[in-house]
Amino acid sequence: MSINQDLVDTTLTKRQGVVVYLNSVSNQYKLRRYGDIVYFSKKMGYCILYVDQEELDQVIEQLNRLNFVDQAEKAVSDEVDLSSSHIEEQITTLAQEAEQKLQGSQEKNTDHIA
Repeated sequence: MSINQDLVDTTLTKRQGVVVYLNSVSNQYKLRRYGDIVYFSKKMGYCILYVDQEELDQVIEQLNRLNFVDQAEKAVSDEVDLSSSHIEEQITTLAQEAEQKLQGSQEKNTDHIA
């Protein structure tokens, strides 16, 4: 379950992440007028902003018009399933894959020795 799904019945403002790829990292401070900067990577040249969900499309359109922005797009973090059953299922799957790899490598070692 995503955070915004948890906030459905509350009066809190729903927020959405926006990933902004920059062609000039020296102008990243100008993005503050569009939303809250939560992460900035100078090395990779991108920034993550949080904006109100109601203004999301308008803000992305405005950001894409800026000359120092290569591309702005909606972050997929809202689509991540954070429910405990989903996480347990992923852990079980990873454990099974690890066991299969271990058994495969042990079989190779015993074949090589014999």
